[in-house]
Amino acid sequence: MKNYNLKFKIIISSIFIFLFLPLVAKGAILYFEPSKGEYHLGDTFIVDLRVDTEEECINTVKVIVAFPKEILEAKDFSTGNSILSLWLESPKIDQKEGLISFVGGIPGGFCGPLPGEPEKPNLFGRIIFKVKEITGGQFSGKLNFLEGSQVLLNDGFGTPAKLTLKEAVFTILPEKLEVPKGEWQEELAKDDIPPEPFEIKISQDPNIFGGKYFIVFSTTDKQTGIDHYEVKEGKKNWKRTESPYLLEDQSLKSIIKVKAVDKAGNERIVEYLPPQKPFPWWIAILFGGLIILGSGYLVYKKLKFKNKTSK
Repeated sequence: MKNYNLKFKIIISSIFIFLFLPLVAKGAILYFEPSKGEYHLGDTFIVDLRVDTEEECINTVKVIVAFPKEILEAKDFSTGNSILSLWLESPKIDQKEGLISFVGGIPGGFCGPLPGEPEKPNLFGRIIFKVKEITGGQFSGKLNFLEGSQVLLNDGFGTPAKLTLKEAVFTILPEKLEVPKGEWQEELAKDDIPPEPFEIKISQDPNIFGGKYFIVFSTTDKQTGIDHYEVKEGKKNWKRTESPYLLEDQSLKSIIKVKAVDKAGNERIVEYLPPQKPFPWWIAILFGGLIILGSGYLVYKKLKFKNKTSK
């Protein structure tokens, strides 16, 4: 009887594992790097947002970070070398609330570093903080991933991963250095490489811009990240904008230029040349006919002159 009960429990346990274990959400860890440090008043430093997929594959992330707004000023957010190539919601800094948020995607998914890849290819982005020049002695501030953060598995179902959210703690010393630390300025000074090459695509959709022609474009910058885009149509001035961009020249006769500018000021400019219309066939025939008639007339005049002189 005991053996029978034992076998029954094993069978039930096996069925449970087989049926329900795949439904259990697998994990991912969101963490900051560095996770601690000491900085002085006026210093500028960089904090990386990274993920440990724990050998699982992910494809979409929503991140909300809270920072101590009384102590730190979030100056910028760099997407350079990010594993996120599709930005559903671009990084947004809300200094008033002390929040940074974004939603990004990874077409094809990300399953962690592969053999031979650069060290730690698991970066979402980099926050550039500046320590406020406040009084009151030494301070301590925390960075936190809020509970609204989410990571979806690349399993075809958009299954939310079970998250482990790490924090970072920074100590702000009351003194100000003669030359404040400038980690971001050092990164900008090293970046002399323009954004990656890209294409301009003309599109038309009845659900976008009322069916008018628009262009789409996108690129990445592996060093400091893309700062902004500019568009120029024909002889018009450059206009700072985003993709998609509604074209002013709906006849599509103008040369279109798009400029991608990275955080260090490096530029990449690409052009779209309007398609050349084929030369009308009837003009070619008319032109050819005129040449034939003109040549025939000259031959006629020449023969007529020759006949007169021979008499």
